[in-house]
Amino acid sequence: MNIDRFAPFYRWVEYAAFGRALERRRFAFLHRLGNAHRVLILGEGDGRTLARLLAVAPAARIDVVELSSAMIHLAKRRTGSSDRIDFRQADALTTCWPNESYDGVVTNFFLDCFHEPEAKLLVHRLAGALVPGGVWIVSEFAIPERGWRRWHALLWTRSMYIFFGVVSGLPVRRLPPLGRLLAEEGLRRLEREEERWGLIYSEVWVKD
Repeated sequence: MNIDRFAPFYRWVEYAAFGRALERRRFAFLHRLGNAHRVLILGEGDGRTLARLLAVAPAARIDVVELSSAMIHLAKRRTGSSDRIDFRQADALTTCWPNESYDGVVTNFFLDCFHEPEAKLLVHRLAGALVPGGVWIVSEFAIPERGWRRWHALLWTRSMYIFFGVVSGLPVRRLPPLGRLLAEEGLRRLEREEERWGLIYSEVWVKD
């Protein structure tokens, strides 16, 4: 997957498709990390979440893993190259983190870029990197179980996967079952918000 050429336009395409809905989901629960000391963000993108987190978690040092050099450039420009941030241009699937090294993890519209076995591996590694009591904030797309909301979500997710397959080479075409994968790693969901008739959601999980 290579999104570098698309990176300068990503924000405006997002706004055209969803307005501010994805931003609201990214920002919804960041206050839960207000007292965090070390936070890991995967697939940050253009730095909007990062800039908000710098403000709401004033004592946190933040590690960012992002594959796109263009997105890292945008994020650095947005955050003023803060010395509280450590950017790492890397593939999350080939990256490992020390056990119990973060009290916060953020994955916003990121894990849907992986097939289920890859998502399962990432969730396992990230759960291990959380300290007991650590908070994991996740925002993603979802497919409701029945009715017109299900058909609405299927149309949107299939269209998005086709679009990103064309512009970035993304091979994935189906959402992984993130709720089940997180629960299997011993995390407990504390809070959830939805919008767009269940198409997008934000959740807070904690490692007991």
